[in-house]
Amino acid sequence: MLLRVLLAAAVTVVGAQAGARMRAAVYTSRTLFSFDVNKVDVVDVNVPRPGDGEVLVEVQASNINPVDHKIVQMAGLLWSYPHKLGFDLAGIVRAVGPGCQRVKVGDEVWGEATTLKEAVLDAGTFAQYAAVSESVLSLKPPRLSMLEAGAMPMVALTGLDALSWAAGGWGFHGENVTVLVLGGSGGTGHLGIQLAKAMGAQRVITTCSGNHTDFVKSLGADQVIDYHKDKFNEVLAAKSVDVVYDCVGLSGTGDQAAAVIKDHGSFATLLQSGLPGIPTRLRRPDISWKAPLCIGACSRHDRLDRISHMVERGSLQVHIDKVFQLEDIRTAFNHSLAGHSTGKVALRIAQGASPVESYV
Repeated sequence: MLLRVLLAAAVTVVGAQAGARMRAAVYTSRTLFSFDVNKVDVVDVNVPRPGDGEVLVEVQASNINPVDHKIVQMAGLLWSYPHKLGFDLAGIVRAVGPGCQRVKVGDEVWGEATTLKEAVLDAGTFAQYAAVSESVLSLKPPRLSMLEAGAMPMVALTGLDALSWAAGGWGFHGENVTVLVLGGSGGTGHLGIQLAKAMGAQRVITTCSGNHTDFVKSLGADQVIDYHKDKFNEVLAAKSVDVVYDCVGLSGTGDQAAAVIKDHGSFATLLQSGLPGIPTRLRRPDISWKAPLCIGACSRHDRLDRISHMVERGSLQVHIDKVFQLEDIRTAFNHSLAGHSTGKVALRIAQGASPVESYV
């Protein structure tokens, strides 16, 4: 028992020695309820030390999620600066802290580092190394490259959370279940189409720009509505859709969607702005409404294992729009913020990382 405690304590010193440095993307100073890409920089910082229940991962890849800039507006006042950015990761386990039991040094893992501590206080997967809770890590599916695995966790887990909530379980079991995915060509939407099909929806309808029609059909969409030409609530019949998964979040979307949702149907949106107003809620009290925020339990390893099973059976794939190096993080943010990505904006990270073994 004593030996086990001593060994566990020993691994926590990884990265704590003088000279254990790495490259990381940080937000340099506080801004009030706004995100300024010019305050994003890549700097040298200390390699983190894994604490109780934490794992040190050499991060091979990540991606830009909308929350990576929105969190600055929401939680930035609570941070100390400079503050490391990033939540998703795929990489290799280099050390484990006390209490870790599921993963071991050398494992290839992926995850979304959004426990409460990571989401509010210190995330930091846009870095050559990250210390994250073991609870959010799962073994990387062999079918995925590191780059693909790093681009997928948050959007897949958010979709699983929204659609399993709407289904009342891990799959749709009714007959002729129809799911409408708004914004089907984007990072969250293109996974949403595939998840809806993988979870048993018989029909998936999506909205996107007309030039992305072939792309979303290749993912399983049965009907595509070009939002430049038509409004979904005018094209679709009244009460014809069981579930609306809104991956855009524009104001008024919930009010528009109410007309096409079946009795006792569901509406999930990525942003609070997409939820309906009080008049719509009073008029359609039978509809369930949700704005999922995929942190905490949503990002647990057991949920990611479900995603892994779908990946391995060929039901899910991630489309990477463009790949950026860590040093080009500002350009990556600008590309994401432009809002026209097809799929995900990926980050390749670990090149040139100093081996942590040299600091033990």
